[in-house]
Amino acid sequence: MGERLIVMGRADRRHHPSPEGDRMNSWLLPHALRRPGVEVVRNPEAPIEVMLSGLVGALERRARRWRAAALVLLVGLVVGTSVAVAVLALRWDYQRARSLQLLRIDLEVTQARARCWEGLARYLPERPQDVIPDAKRSEWVRQCMTTELARLNPRQ
Repeated sequence: MGERLIVMGRADRRHHPSPEGDRMNSWLLPHALRRPGVEVVRNPEAPIEVMLSGLVGALERRARRWRAAALVLLVGLVVGTSVAVAVLALRWDYQRARSLQLLRIDLEVTQARARCWEGLARYLPERPQDVIPDAKRSEWVRQCMTTELARLNPRQ
């Protein structure tokens, strides 16, 4: 038979545990069947044979690792995006609710002011002493507004 020459890769140059029981860090070493290797066989009657072992498995493992990394990245992006969208939606909803509340308050104040001015315009005094002079109309509207707002917001 021919002479066998085994060329080892970098993983094979590491410290391997001896059969005497020196098992220090043996769990860190890759399994022997999973290591890619190159075996050169010299036959006197035939040309030199180069046998590759484990390279396809190593490529498949590397491809699986890249696929797993891409999947983790994709899941991270999806989860991160969904969290960001949820936070932004909550913030938008809070801002919208606050704006609507302020608009409602502005509308109530404007309607109260309009009722006061309309009440002042429709006021028909029975006697000349009941006529509200121009200088006191703003004060009368202010008192009316205080009364209207107290009626609208009894908790204050």
